[in-house]
Amino acid sequence: MATAQLLSYNQLREEYLYTNHTYFLYIHNTGKIRFQWRELRLNIHSKIIDYAGWKQIIHTLQEKWKIAEFYKEKSFISGIRKYAKKHNISEFILVTPVEDYVYKNFIKIQNTLKTEWITLTFIPDTQSFFLSHDDFKKQYKKPPVMEYFYRFMRKRENILMTDDGKPEWGEWNYDKENRKFDRKHERSWNFRLEKNSYWKEAEEYYKKTHLNSSPQGEDGATEWRNVASLSLEEREFKSEVLWEELRWGFVFPTNRQEALKLLEYFLENHLDNFGRLEDAMYQDDAYVHHSLLSSSINYGLLSPREVVQAVVNRDTAMNNKEWFIRQILGWREYMYHFFQYYKDSIYTENFLEHRRKLPSYFWKDAETCDMNCLSTTLKQVQSENMSHHIQRLMIIGNFALLADLDPHELNHWFFEYYTDAFEWVVTPNVLGMSQFADGGKLATKPYAASANYINKMSDYCKNCKYDPKEKYTENACPYNHLYWNFVSDNKETFEKGRQQFVVKNLEKIDVAKVRELKKSF
Repeated sequence: MATAQLLSYNQLREEYLYTNHTYFLYIHNTGKIRFQWRELRLNIHSKIIDYAGWKQIIHTLQEKWKIAEFYKEKSFISGIRKYAKKHNISEFILVTPVEDYVYKNFIKIQNTLKTEWITLTFIPDTQSFFLSHDDFKKQYKKPPVMEYFYRFMRKRENILMTDDGKPEWGEWNYDKENRKFDRKHERSWNFRLEKNSYWKEAEEYYKKTHLNSSPQGEDGATEWRNVASLSLEEREFKSEVLWEELRWGFVFPTNRQEALKLLEYFLENHLDNFGRLEDAMYQDDAYVHHSLLSSSINYGLLSPREVVQAVVNRDTAMNNKEWFIRQILGWREYMYHFFQYYKDSIYTENFLEHRRKLPSYFWKDAETCDMNCLSTTLKQVQSENMSHHIQRLMIIGNFALLADLDPHELNHWFFEYYTDAFEWVVTPNVLGMSQFADGGKLATKPYAASANYINKMSDYCKNCKYDPKEKYTENACPYNHLYWNFVSDNKETFEKGRQQFVVKNLEKIDVAKVRELKKSF
C-alpha cells in the first residue's frame, strides 16, 4: 500500500509538492459545484488556468519518473477511488485548501473514504499566506482595524522598517500621494503572452464541451456557462455567440515562468507610476499601472512573499512601494483572516436589507446599460474577466450599494466573472467592504460616492449621456440621485461612521426630487 499526494488547484508551484513521494494525482473537476444556495459556474479563464497549469506540472512530474496523473472527473471522490484502485493507494495527503467551501467538501470526502479504508490527511498550507490563521488567532481575539494589522505585519516581516522599529521614511502610508488623476495619461500596458500548447488544449476542451453540451434541467444550464442567474428566455441564445464574446484581451499565466515574466514586466514598466495613479480609471486603458498579478498569486504560481520582496528591492519612490506592499502584506492577508473569523455568519447577513436583483446587463450585453462608467467596466469584465480594484469598489460595488442590489447575488456574480476570484477574498470584499452587509465589522463606513468622485478619478463622464454635475434633471447622473437617496435612508449609519458632514450636506438636497428620480430609475 502506498501514499499519494492529491493536488489542489491553487497550488501551482513546486513548493506545494512533496517530491519525496512517488504518486501524484490532480483531479480537474468538470461537474457541478454547489456554493451556498445554488450552482456555481466558474469563469472560463479560471478553468483554463486550472486545466493548463496542472497539465504542465503533471507532465513535469512524469518526466521525473513520478507516477503522476491528470484526471477529468465530475466528482473528486470518483477520481480518488479510481487512482487508489489503480495504484493500490491507502493514503492521500492534501495541502489544506484555502477556500472554506472546498475544504468542507474534502472533509465530507475524508469521512466517506474512511469507510473504504482510505485515509485523507490534511497538511498545513505554509505557502499561500505570510501568517497562518492559528498564529493570527494567537495575536488577536478578533480582527483588528486593518491599519493596525498592516503595521503589525510590517514589523513582523521587517518590511520597509528601520533598525529601531520605525517605518522607513517616517510614514506608515502615503494615501495623500496616491489619489491622482492624470488627464494626459496614455495607455501603456504592452504585455502579451502567447497561448502555450496547454492553454490551447484547455481552450479547445472547454470550447468543445460547451458547444456540444445539451441543456440540462429546467433552467437549461450547461456544464460550463459564463452567464448565470438569467431567465429561461435570456439563456436561449446560441452557444457559439457566447463563446465568441470572450475576446481574450489578456492571456493569464498558467505556469511559473510566465508569471515571473509578468512580474518583471510590471516592475520594469509600471511600478514607478503605480502609486499616484492607483485609483485612476480610463476609458481606453483598463488596467492603468496595476500589476494583474492577483491570479498568479492566488493560484500559487507566485508566492506573496517573493512578490513583496521583489518590490522592496526595486529602486522606486516610497509611495509606489508602500501601496503595492499594503495590498498584499496588508489587505490580501487581512481579508483571508477576516473571512476565516466570520465565515460562519457572513453569508447570513444583509444589514441594509437590500433585495433587488442584479440588472440583466451585469450578466450579458453590458452595452445596454447607458451609464458609460458602468457599461465600460462591465463590458471589460464580461470579455476579460478582470478589472482593477477601484472599478470593482467604486463603479460596480458603488452602483450595487446605491441601487439596493442584493449583496449576496452580487457576491455570486463576482465569483463567476473574475479570474482571481477566491472565496476568502471575494466574500469579505463584496459583502463587507463594498456592500456593508456585515453592518460595519470590516468597513467603518459605507463606501458610497456620488458622480463627483467618478468624474474626478476617471474620464468616463465625458463620454456619457448623463451630466455628473446635475442632480435633479432628466440627464442628471443616476449616481447622484441614488447617492442622496442612500444617505437619506441611512443617516444613522453615516453618523455612527463619523460622517456627520455627509448628513449635514443632505440639508442642501431636495430629497423629494431625488426620490422621484430613483422611482423612475
